[in-house]
Amino acid sequence: MNGIQSVIVGYVLTSSVLLGLCVFQSISAQSGETLPDNFIGFDSVPDEVADGSVVRVRFQCSGPCQLTVEVVVSTLRKTDLVVFRRKWISSAPQVHRIQPVRLRLPPSISDHHDFLNGNILDNQNVTVCAWLDYLSTSSEIATPHSSVLKVYKVLQVMPLFEWPSKPLAGCPSLSAQLAWLMTSNRIPQCPHESDVTEVLSFPLASTGERFGLVRRFRPFVNMDLERARLHAVTQPRFRGSLHYDDTDGYFVIGGGKYLPGIRGYFGPIKYYRLGTKEVKNPLPPKSALQGLDRVHGECREAKGFTEAFLKQVSEVHPWSANKAACTPHFLHQWSQMNKAEKTCTQAWTWETQLKHAALFHFLQRNEEEIRAGSLGLKQLGSVLFDLAVQIMLPVDEAQTNISSSSLAFLQISSCFGNHRASLLLAAAHMSGLGLPVSQDQGHVYSLIGALGDDRFALMHAGYKHTLGADGFPKDLDLAYAYYSNVGAQSSIDHSQAHEMEQYIPEPIYLSNEEDLKSLTDESSDVFQYLEFQAERGDVEAQRRLGMMLYWGHNRVSKDIASAVKWFERSAIQKRDPSAMYDYSILLMKGHGVKRNYTRGFRLLKEAAALGSINALNGLGWYHGKILKDYKNAVKYFEQAALKGSDDGMFNLGVYHLSGQIPDRPWKNESAAFQQFLNASRFGHVAASVEAAWYLSTGNLEGVSQDAERAVILLRKVCEQNGHLGFMVREALQAYLQGSREEALLKYILAAETGLTLAQTNAAHLCEELSLGCDCQWRYYNYSILNSQPNPSALLKMGDYYCSRSSSGAREDSLSLAELAVSMYSRAAHAGSPQGMYSLAALAQQGHVLPAGILRSFNASLQDEPDSVMEKILKRCVEMEDEEAITPCSLAVLGLQMEKALRKMTQSGVQLLLAYASLLSAFVLAVIMPLQSCLGGGAFPVRRRTSSVRRHESRAEGGVAGAEGGRWLTDNGELWLRQAGDVVVTLTGVCVCIFWITFVCHLL
Repeated sequence: MNGIQSVIVGYVLTSSVLLGLCVFQSISAQSGETLPDNFIGFDSVPDEVADGSVVRVRFQCSGPCQLTVEVVVSTLRKTDLVVFRRKWISSAPQVHRIQPVRLRLPPSISDHHDFLNGNILDNQNVTVCAWLDYLSTSSEIATPHSSVLKVYKVLQVMPLFEWPSKPLAGCPSLSAQLAWLMTSNRIPQCPHESDVTEVLSFPLASTGERFGLVRRFRPFVNMDLERARLHAVTQPRFRGSLHYDDTDGYFVIGGGKYLPGIRGYFGPIKYYRLGTKEVKNPLPPKSALQGLDRVHGECREAKGFTEAFLKQVSEVHPWSANKAACTPHFLHQWSQMNKAEKTCTQAWTWETQLKHAALFHFLQRNEEEIRAGSLGLKQLGSVLFDLAVQIMLPVDEAQTNISSSSLAFLQISSCFGNHRASLLLAAAHMSGLGLPVSQDQGHVYSLIGALGDDRFALMHAGYKHTLGADGFPKDLDLAYAYYSNVGAQSSIDHSQAHEMEQYIPEPIYLSNEEDLKSLTDESSDVFQYLEFQAERGDVEAQRRLGMMLYWGHNRVSKDIASAVKWFERSAIQKRDPSAMYDYSILLMKGHGVKRNYTRGFRLLKEAAALGSINALNGLGWYHGKILKDYKNAVKYFEQAALKGSDDGMFNLGVYHLSGQIPDRPWKNESAAFQQFLNASRFGHVAASVEAAWYLSTGNLEGVSQDAERAVILLRKVCEQNGHLGFMVREALQAYLQGSREEALLKYILAAETGLTLAQTNAAHLCEELSLGCDCQWRYYNYSILNSQPNPSALLKMGDYYCSRSSSGAREDSLSLAELAVSMYSRAAHAGSPQGMYSLAALAQQGHVLPAGILRSFNASLQDEPDSVMEKILKRCVEMEDEEAITPCSLAVLGLQMEKALRKMTQSGVQLLLAYASLLSAFVLAVIMPLQSCLGGGAFPVRRRTSSVRRHESRAEGGVAGAEGGRWLTDNGELWLRQAGDVVVTLTGVCVCIFWITFVCHLL
C-alpha cells in the first residue's frame, strides 16, 4: 500500500512540475519578458545616503564585459565628483549575475557630524550609477557616456542642520582638544571676495581667427555670494568676440575653437560676476592706446602718400612726380604775386613730403622699377625691410643711435605688412639696441606684429607673457592665445616643409668650433665623399644624401628632384625599408615625382613586411583616405601606435574624435585626447595642438585646466617651425660670409621668439661686435631661462656672477656666489667639463655646494672639501678626452699629490725620511761640485806642476816648497772622493724610498 501511495505522489508531483513549466513558458511567450542579451538593473538600492549600505546590481552580458559602480556627488563648487568606484570583470557570456556592493563613503558626505571634522561637503545631489562596458585592448577610458548599458538612482540628501552627531569612539588627543577649545567659540568669517573680476589686464591682439584667450574662474567661497552668482547667470552670453558662461566660470575672448573672433585689440576687461554691471571693455592704458593710435595714423598717412606717388608716376612723364607736391605756402604766395607759376593741383602736401623724406627719396630712386611694375605696394614692405637690415648696423661711434633712414624704413615696412620689421622695432625699443629703451613703444610694435598674424611676432608675444619679461605681465592663458595660433600655422607648415623657405632648425652654436667645422655644402669633401659612396651603391650613403637634399641639412641647398633620385635607388635597388617608405610617401604626395598611388601602396606593403613602423601608419592612411576602408585603417593605426608611431597615435585620435571607429561609431573625446597626448610626447605637431586645446580649456571630463602644460607643448612644436629654421639658416649664412651685423639682426629676430639657439648666438655676436654688456647679457639671461640652455651660456653667466661676487659688487656677494654655483651646476648636469671644473674651484674657495648638487657627484655635506673636489674632478675627467692632458686631469693629479704629501707629513718616520732626503740632496749639491773638480783634471795638473816646482825648488833653494804645501794631499783627496760617493749613495737610497712611499700614498 505504501508503495502504491509513493508512486501516486511521484506522478502527481511530476505532473505538477511539467504543468508549471508549460504555464511559465506560455506566459513568458505571451508577455515577451525574456531577458535580453545585455541587461543591467538595480535589485536593491538604498533611498538615502548612508555609509555601509549595500547595493545589489543584476546584469547579463553577451560577451566579456566590465561592471562599474560609482557614487557621484555634486556640490555648489564642484560637479561630478566621484567619491566611490568599484569594478568587476565578467568573462562568462549569457550568464545572469547579481553583484552586491557595499558603499564606503567618505566622512565628508556621511550623515553624521564628526567632532573635529570640518571638511564637510554641502551635497546638492548624490547619485549611484552602474554601467556595463565591453572589454577592449585599446587605451580608451571607460566612462558612463561610452558604456553599453547604464542605470542610476538619485539618493535623498539630508540637510546639514539635520545631520545627527557622531559619538566619539575615544578621547581626542590633547592637541585636538586645544584646537577645539580655541575655535569652538569663534565666529567664522568668510574671506573678502569681490564680485569684480579682472579678466584681462593687458591688451590682446586678436587676428580675427579661432584663437583667443580662455579663462576659468573659481566659485565664491562664500555660499551666499555663490548662490547670488548662480542666480544672476542662468545661460551663456555672447557679446562680439566675448563668449562667457559664468555658470561654469568659463570665458573666451577674441575667438575660440567654435567661435571666430574680430580682428583688433581687446582689454583690459572687467567682469561683474553678480550681474550688477555689464562686462566692461575699457580702452587700454593711455600710453599703449596713444602709441597704437599714433602708429596706425602714421601708417595710414604713409600708405596714402605712397599710393599718391605711385599713381602720379603711372600717369605722368618720368621724374615729373617731383612736381606733384606743392611748394611751401610762403613760396606759393610769392610766386602768385610775381605771376611766376600757376596754382598747382596738389597730390600731397609739402609737410607730408618732408615728414616721409626717406620714403620719398627711395621712391624717387626706384621710379623706373615702379613704372615697370616690378616694385609695387605688395613688394614694398619686404624691399624696405631688407634695405633697413643692410644699413641698420653698425651704429654710430657712440653706438647709441640707429640711423634715421633705417628707422624710417623699418617703420614704413611695418606699415606695409612686413611684421618682421615690427618685431625688430619692438626688440630695439625694449633692449636699447641703437634706440633709447622704451617698453611702451616696444609693446606697441609687439601688438602690431601679433595683429598682423606674423609667426615670429606671435611667438614673441607668447614668450614674453610666459616669462613676464619686458613689462609684459606673466599670463599663461594669454601666452596660450598666441601660441595656439602659431601652433596651428606650424601644423600646416609641417605638411609643406619641403618648400624652399622652410628648414629644420639645426643646433649650430657660433661659440663652438666643432659645430662650425661640421657644416658641409655641395662643394665640401664630406658631401663629395657621400656622393661617391652613394654612386657605388652604399645604401646608408644614398639615404643620407637623399635626406640632406630633401630637407636641406648642413647648409646643403634643397634639391627635391635629386633627393627623389637617391630615395628611389635606395628603395628599389637595395630594398631598404626606411627608404622604401620615404619614396612611397613621395609617390603618394607627388613631391618631385609624378603621383602614383598604386606603386606607392605596393612599396608601403613591402616596407611594412620588412619591419617599417611608419609604413604601417602609411597603410592605415591609404585604407582610410583612399579606399575608405576604416576597419583596416584602424587596424594598421593600432599596430603602428603599439610600436611607437606618433603618426599612428594621432590618426587613432582623429578617428575617435570623428566617430570613425567601426566597433565604436561615436565621438569619444576622452580616448582621442589620450591618443593626442601620447603622440605629443614624441613631438607630433598636430597632436600637440589638439592636446594643448583640451588642457587649456579643461572642458573634457577628467582633464583639469593646465595652461602651463598647454604652453609647454605648443612652444616645443612652434620652435621647430620651418620658417624659424629658415631665419636661423639665413643668419648662419650671413655669419659665414663675414656679415656679422646682418647675422646679429636675424639672430635677434629668432631670439625674440624664445629660441635658445638664436639667443645664445645673438649674445655671442653682441660680445664679438662689442655692442655693450646690455645686449650680451640680455640674451644670455633669456637663454638660461629656457628648459635646455646651452652650457656655454650657463658658463658665461656663471663667470659673470662669480666675477661680480669677487669684485665686491653692490649686490649680496653670497647670493651672487649662489647664482654662480647654480649656473655651473646646470652646465655640469648638461655634461660640460668646464662647469665641473668651475664647481671644484668654488668648493676649493670654501663655498658650500647644495646637497642636491653634491648627490649628483656621489658626495654629501659631511665630506671634506678635498674629497668633494676630487669626486667632481674625477667625473670631469670621465667626460673629457682620455688621451689628452686636460685642466681637470692636471687638477686631479695636483690634488692627489697634495693629498699624498699631507699623508706623509702625518707620520713621524715618513717625515724624518722626507727631511733626510732633503738634507742628502743639499749635501749632494755641495759635494758634487768638489768631486767634479777633483775628477775634471785640475788637481792632476796641479800635482804635475808641483812636482816640477819641487824639482826646481831643490835647484833654486826650496822657495816653492812652502807654497805647494797649501794644496790637498793625496790622502785628503781620496777621503773627499770616498765621502762624495757615500753621500751620493745615501741620497739615492733616501730619495728612492721617499718616492716609493709617495707613490704608494698617491695610488
